[in-house]
Amino acid sequence: MKKLLAVILWLQLDRLSGELKVGQNPLFLSTQEGKNDTIYCNYSTASDRLYWYRQDPGKSLESLFVLLSNGAVKQEGRFMASLDTKARLSTLHITAALQDLSATYFCAVN
Repeated sequence: MKKLLAVILWLQLDRLSGELKVGQNPLFLSTQEGKNDTIYCNYSTASDRLYWYRQDPGKSLESLFVLLSNGAVKQEGRFMASLDTKARLSTLHITAALQDLSATYFCAVN
């Protein structure tokens, strides 16, 4: 029997100037242990850097990936991130989710 993972929250960030909009889909995700999931990050203005972060409850931000160019793909452990600058889209894939991956995940654009 698969266990239900704790809730993973997704944040939406807006740059203060209001020019750059960054959004994530889904904004909220609850998943099951062993399941694969993907979060999408889209942004409104051309950018040369995209960051994926993780924050465990009560802890500091942890940088997962910095993606610097179109077509960039990086993988570490159960996480894989990709960047398509033409589509202004990045994805974060979580493979075979485990209980210890429950956290807040979000993207940011420079």
